[in-house]
Amino acid sequence: MAEMFNLFNGVFSSSSCFGYIPEMEQVISQLERGTLVTKFSWRKKAERKTLAIRRETRQIIWARPSTVTKLQHDGAIDWGEIKEVRLGKISKDFEKWPEDAKKIENSKCFVVFYGSEFKLRVLSIAALSEAECDLWIRGLRYLVKDTINAPYPLQVQAWLRREFYAMESPRETINLKDIKCFLSRINYKIPTNKLREIFNEVDTRKRGEIGFDDFTVLYQKLIADENNPSELFDKILQYSSNLKTVSLQEVESFLTNEQNDTLGKDDRTVSQFICNFLKDPHREIQEPYFTIPEFLDFLFSKQNDLWDLTKDEVYQDMTKPLSHYWISSSHNTYLTGDQFSSESSVEAYARALRMGCRCIELDCWDGPDGMPFIYHGHTLTTKIKFMDVIKTIKENAFVTSHYPVILSIEQYCSLPQQRKMALAMQEVFGEMLVVPPIEGETKLPSPYSLRHKIILKHKKLPEGQEESAMLIKNESSDIDIRSSVRNGLMYLEDPVDKEWEPHFFVLTQNKLFYTNSYKPDQGSERSEDEEDSGSFQRPKSNVPNEELHFSEKWFHGRLPRGRIEAEQLLKSYAHLGDGTFLVRASVTFVGDYCLSFLRNGQVNHCRIYSKQDRQQTKYYLIIARCFDSLYSLITHYRTSPLVTPSFSIVLQEPVPQPNLHETKEWYHKNTSKSQAEEILKRIKTDGAFLVRPSENETNFYTISFRAYKQIKHCRIKLEGRLYIIANAEFESLVDLINYYENHPLYGKVKLSHIISEEMVKKMNTDISLVYITELT
Repeated sequence: MAEMFNLFNGVFSSSSCFGYIPEMEQVISQLERGTLVTKFSWRKKAERKTLAIRRETRQIIWARPSTVTKLQHDGAIDWGEIKEVRLGKISKDFEKWPEDAKKIENSKCFVVFYGSEFKLRVLSIAALSEAECDLWIRGLRYLVKDTINAPYPLQVQAWLRREFYAMESPRETINLKDIKCFLSRINYKIPTNKLREIFNEVDTRKRGEIGFDDFTVLYQKLIADENNPSELFDKILQYSSNLKTVSLQEVESFLTNEQNDTLGKDDRTVSQFICNFLKDPHREIQEPYFTIPEFLDFLFSKQNDLWDLTKDEVYQDMTKPLSHYWISSSHNTYLTGDQFSSESSVEAYARALRMGCRCIELDCWDGPDGMPFIYHGHTLTTKIKFMDVIKTIKENAFVTSHYPVILSIEQYCSLPQQRKMALAMQEVFGEMLVVPPIEGETKLPSPYSLRHKIILKHKKLPEGQEESAMLIKNESSDIDIRSSVRNGLMYLEDPVDKEWEPHFFVLTQNKLFYTNSYKPDQGSERSEDEEDSGSFQRPKSNVPNEELHFSEKWFHGRLPRGRIEAEQLLKSYAHLGDGTFLVRASVTFVGDYCLSFLRNGQVNHCRIYSKQDRQQTKYYLIIARCFDSLYSLITHYRTSPLVTPSFSIVLQEPVPQPNLHETKEWYHKNTSKSQAEEILKRIKTDGAFLVRPSENETNFYTISFRAYKQIKHCRIKLEGRLYIIANAEFESLVDLINYYENHPLYGKVKLSHIISEEMVKKMNTDISLVYITELT
């Protein structure tokens, strides 16, 4: 443990240990001091900031000029999150403020793309000079690469620094309460008494607070003390004879036997590998070794990655015909999110190409100015200009790879605009574009022969196709979503409840059209019986349905009367035969579940056990067969028998959920939409309601109610065992109605006045009496 502590201290004691070349060290030292820049952002106008790097935490930080300190800054980005640093003003932040942006030369600006997955965030910066801009780009690109390749202990060290700085007091210390919050944030569980014991052991000055060095020691003690090494690596005893260190020979044995790595056959190479991993001059001895914590760190590090880094470069024969290769392709390349309402972006093309994609898609639709737009047609996705896209493709096509790029064109444009597309591509791509037909060839050209070439993949029009046939016009309306200047969502304030409600709109050259309400699934088939639930309120916290079993019919959650209620439910479905079953939360063993099923006409109950295995919950009925989820366990025993010394059985039909709502006053089993509206017309009270099954669709229900002098209908979908309204999920229709009796359903209106079937009968009787009286 002391050696690990010395490693962490030694790593940052001098810049030479950090691995920077002298020239780059000068650049980084200057960036560490910070420079004055202009920061552009989408939400507010450009601001002057001091931009700096923080070496010990591996971050970029920024703040108001002269206020950048360890504890005071406006924002930070981890170097490990940075995907690209690009010269120029290619970001939405610069586009938002064109007047300010055009005052600054392109050569003084750079954009940092960072985040995870495909949709990235940006930091848009304008430096005071080209030299400073170049300094930042060179420095950051080096630091990002260095961070990716950094030894695992250095990455842990930087992470611990960031966490410590986020907690520390002005005295540069943290206390036991801070540690508990930190462990809770990383989801690490330890008894408070045990944590206090380790904290007191580290707090040698008995001040009730510790500095960073002690925090590092405490973290290592938690890892070493709380985890038996065999829990993390079950073969540790084979490669550590004393369970304290892993010698050079034992590392060689591990690499040879477990990893099948030829590195393990060379003493000198393995010795150098260990020294490079530790990065500690004091450990560079003839026969270096790992401590157990260091060896476990190595197992989880990039140095033990499954991927062979030598395969990062193309090593295959690229002279075969193009059809002999798998091609890295992208679908709906222009989208940054879902296919219905997300933003289309030219940056998405840049990202795909720079990630190595060689086939990208362009969905082309007629534009109002004679040039096409690219977007997902007949949806709320935003539009980008075809010309902007092909320019972006040219700039980014061959940054990552020299091999050809295929443009897969989904064509919806008229012939005149198709001709303009062809001319535009010839103008922008020039010699890159593969144009002349290949005659006399019996096979496709190779990727090697097509280097730096752009290929079009496009369907030909049928013979004799008329130009007008490509146009789809709406004769009954001026609205044509494909030729609109802009379309999407806008919010209008309701004059009654003052709530902002979404509306779909189409803006043409001379008119603005918008709908009365916005329906998210308007493009799909659905019943016209019900209004959409998009405008209705939803609870902030829903059923915890991150596990698959929550939506299954066989899962009954916590039954109020436990075993007795389970037996009653199973006996009521005894006609389904042996193997009929349900799963419920265990009353006796909190956190576990119980499988209740019929066998030979009798109800049996089996506890479903759970255990923690390498920080993952496992479920089992018999210890020899564990499953990653309750869903997997039940799915298995519905096809394979559950075998015990007493019996063998395969689970058959699940017991469905009891329809508790059928006994409620507000539920009208045989009331139609028109009948519900007639009833609600006679009751003038906001919040008056009833619930009924959908007339046209199974597994759907409707709340019919009054709100703001109007009659509303809200759809509820039964999916599995869950009742869904506006993406909120409830375990029963009763729970759903109970919730909206206490919380607003629409605007500020709650379900406050139940309309029962008795009330309806009474109203109908009163009307009949009035009618008879009038006749007499």
